[in-house]
Amino acid sequence: MERIVVSVDDDHLDVLSDVVERMRGAGMVVDQVADAVGAVTGSIEPGALAALESVPGVAEVERQRGFQLPPPDSPIQ
Repeated sequence: MERIVVSVDDDHLDVLSDVVERMRGAGMVVDQVADAVGAVTGSIEPGALAALESVPGVAEVERQRGFQLPPPDSPIQ
């Protein structure tokens, strides 16, 4: 599963709960909904990204990038 942040377009903010339900139907596991800004965080299987992007009201799907720092005692910093 990939961690993602979905932005909902301004025209659909008044029906955000409906858009979130459609996201779930497209395969997204929703973790948090920020109603005020129209952002939804969660995760999805990579193969379901196209279905999520086609949900009416979805403006953008952004994959969260992770990084890991080396241990403090690592020779390369």
